[in-house]
Amino acid sequence: MMGKTINRFLLIVFALIVLVGIGTCAFSIAENLDPFDAFYLTVTILSTVGFGDITPKTFGGKLVYIGLVLTGIGVFGYAVSSVATIMAERSIFKMVKGVLLFRGDAKLRDHVIIVGWNETTKSVCDELRSNGCYVVVIVEDDAMAREVSRSGYDVIVGSPLEPSTYQEAKITSARSAILAMDDESKNLMAILRIRDLNRDLKIITVCNNEFMKKLFYRAGADEVVNTADISGRILASHVFEPVVAEILEDMAEAETGLDAEQVIFKSAGTTRIRELRDLGFKSVILLVIRDSQKIYYPGDDFEIKSGDIMVLIGLREDLDSDKGILEKHFGMTT
Repeated sequence: MMGKTINRFLLIVFALIVLVGIGTCAFSIAENLDPFDAFYLTVTILSTVGFGDITPKTFGGKLVYIGLVLTGIGVFGYAVSSVATIMAERSIFKMVKGVLLFRGDAKLRDHVIIVGWNETTKSVCDELRSNGCYVVVIVEDDAMAREVSRSGYDVIVGSPLEPSTYQEAKITSARSAILAMDDESKNLMAILRIRDLNRDLKIITVCNNEFMKKLFYRAGADEVVNTADISGRILASHVFEPVVAEILEDMAEAETGLDAEQVIFKSAGTTRIRELRDLGFKSVILLVIRDSQKIYYPGDDFEIKSGDIMVLIGLREDLDSDKGILEKHFGMTT
């Protein structure tokens, strides 16, 4: 819609330039006016101002005047309305280059690109924002752009299959991309496009069946979430273990109740888990991943090594406190 409006506007501008040129030349010849006066008379006619200080005297000049009035006023009026439409759309939608330049291109480092706008991506954006991640959303039409903008996120309107769209979103400096469009075939093609532009970017997407999950992995996705499988398991858990289901849902929210956190140790030395407890560490250590091996519920004598990935579970305030301890003593990263 926005692109069509701009194309129409450019066509009208071209038509105006042609009319001004024809009018200027015609008045110069028919009325024997100097070029500037002829240009002045043409512009006053097209803009409907018509001061009357210069008027056509000859038959030919009057014919030119009538022609410009009949054709020019409509063209000029349409051009003005097109400009108003474009300005309104850009100010309301806050999109494409305007929003990114206004909010700051410097922000577009280590950001997360979200492709598509629906209930799933709304939750994704809210969760990322609550964890301090900067988000840029890509949508295909202006109606979605308005909704995204009202939700407080920067938005780019463009095709998820066009390289220029991702270049606008600074795909080469992004942290990851999450694709959750309603059309799985578009998600598949978008994965291929993104992978062409950034071989190292982490790509995450969703699917509803195992066949598509395998296909997404083959296309280049790093993580594929089967939403149907996960939601089905939680629904079933509500029947025979409702408390477990409630805890799982609670952990999915970053703002309240229990939460999970992943940390990576940069320089652990010969630290044992007991030493973490002595420092006031409160979170439950669910598992440690070392060289692709998962070690569940490591004991107090377990020795942490550099490069270990630890998954923690706890209350949000305890996790934040424990992350501070790890960062101070072990150079932890999330």
